[in-house]
Amino acid sequence: MYTKRIQIANYGPIDHLDIELPFEGDVPKPVLLVGENGSGKSIALSHIVNGLISAQSATYPDTPEVEQGKVYKFRSNSYIKSGKDFYFTKVDFEDGLFVLELRLDRIKQENEKMLDGLPNGDAEDAWNQIPHGEHEYMSSISQSGSEKKLEDLFSKNCILYFPPNRFEEPAWLNEENLRAKAKYMNLKHLHGYSDRNVINYSPLWNNQNWLFDVIFDQSAFELQTREVDVPSGDQSTRIIEATGYSGRATDVYDIALQIVRNVIKGNQNIRFGVGRRLNRVVSIIEGDKKLVPNIFQLSSGETCLLNLFLSILRDFDLSLAPLTDANKIRGVVIIDEIDLHLHVVHQYEILPRLIKMFPRVQFVITTHSPLFVLGMRNLFGENGFALYRLPQGHKISPEEFNEFGNAYSTFSETRRFTDDIRAAIDSAQKPMVFVEGATDVKYIQKAAELLNQQELLEKFELKDGGGSRNLDKFWQTAKLSGSLPQKIVLLYDCDKDYTRQSEGNLFRRKVSFQATHPITKGIENLFPRAILEEAKKIKSAFINIKSEHTAEERGEKKTIPEEWTVDWDEKRNLCDWLCENGTPDDFQHFQTVFSLLEEVLVQPPVVQDEGE
Repeated sequence: MYTKRIQIANYGPIDHLDIELPFEGDVPKPVLLVGENGSGKSIALSHIVNGLISAQSATYPDTPEVEQGKVYKFRSNSYIKSGKDFYFTKVDFEDGLFVLELRLDRIKQENEKMLDGLPNGDAEDAWNQIPHGEHEYMSSISQSGSEKKLEDLFSKNCILYFPPNRFEEPAWLNEENLRAKAKYMNLKHLHGYSDRNVINYSPLWNNQNWLFDVIFDQSAFELQTREVDVPSGDQSTRIIEATGYSGRATDVYDIALQIVRNVIKGNQNIRFGVGRRLNRVVSIIEGDKKLVPNIFQLSSGETCLLNLFLSILRDFDLSLAPLTDANKIRGVVIIDEIDLHLHVVHQYEILPRLIKMFPRVQFVITTHSPLFVLGMRNLFGENGFALYRLPQGHKISPEEFNEFGNAYSTFSETRRFTDDIRAAIDSAQKPMVFVEGATDVKYIQKAAELLNQQELLEKFELKDGGGSRNLDKFWQTAKLSGSLPQKIVLLYDCDKDYTRQSEGNLFRRKVSFQATHPITKGIENLFPRAILEEAKKIKSAFINIKSEHTAEERGEKKTIPEEWTVDWDEKRNLCDWLCENGTPDDFQHFQTVFSLLEEVLVQPPVVQDEGE
């Protein structure tokens, strides 16, 4: 049951979002939603999940996951964006199915003027459907009268949602888990009843019991044999010889093995084991030894990965759709904060590989992990998946992910990164300046050109340091590693809370803050209001502005001043425009940067002793 499109207007932090989920022919591409906490990622997922729950309730009315007549997603005027008088949402699924909601802040008759502010098309139609004296209209899949179509979709798709509060108690925390024994599944084949849940919090028990049933079915029903004549003296004896296994359970078991082999070391000798009837636990075996005596003893990260992908396999297996390999598994899987509990290796290598195993599953995922995004790009390529930044819903490249540069701060803990930085320093012929980002490099180079400081700048090598956290790592590493062969300047943006520090040839400095300038964060603070206003006239999306307003904190009213911030999606574009159109007067405050560099240059060098 693929999701085709999601539209949200004036809901929580989201002004306007309209995403058409991408496909390659009829094969869905993985969709990743990124953004800061509070940017609306989980809100966007909740609207998709609400549609899936609505569809499930219509298909299986005897086993609703949400009380009949209710919805999964809470509806309230409190979700109407501040300063707006309505919110509108619509999610389109395949086969013309959809869920839609329009909610006004007061009854329709008191709100006629807002009709002009509605998005065209579906929102206007929803407005016309609001009854007299009411303030909302909702159309759910359960009201569509498409029960037969929905039943067909559920019977041929896996449909799962993994919320951010999913968790499995480890064996060391719960003795019952350590002694957990597998049991036969208790399935009820009744009309209107489903043994499958959309929402999955802690599915390891269910996965264990299902695995036990799969292994039992394979052993009991799918052993293939042949009769063979064996010579015995002057005669021959006919015996039955096992030739292997064949059937649905065997196909399912083979896919489960692919999953666990990816999760556990990638070792191809790993397989599942089931204890004898007095100790019926599911284990993981390597060769002749129990690598993991009980699957409840896996690490949190391994449990997370195994649960996610075994649940996909289990749900599709219970759908009774044809299944011979992972390529046949079809459906939609929603995962909120996929990087929970995962080590960087799991995020970067294993997780993308497991997603790749299920090409016909539509993954819609939220993440904060730049390493996961990097791993997806390396495995799927630039166009093999889609990355959207919320709350705007803009499609971006991995490099535009605002946390992407911080991946270097994680990699900085590895020997390879440290060696690369050390090699760059050792090979440098002159002092080096590391700044927070690539746009900082471009701004400083352009400022040197306009302010006649190129001769000074040419005495340094100017490098992108990959973010302030990476500069922090470098500061700590360099302090511990001893003397540096030449001067190194770590130059932070003005909004970082650092004092001037020096350790031998290592200098920690920050750009001076211009209190009268409108942008308070980033190197863009050095630009005066006039040039920024000119840039905003050219493209309003360059800069986001929060107007001055009042707020009440602990009973005290305060005036919150106007706030200007560079839009993350436009940071590079704004830099290009300013460097192309800026004048010496616009760049005059970059002179403070060159004064810092000149001061460092005249400091006596610290000479490294021979033999150090």
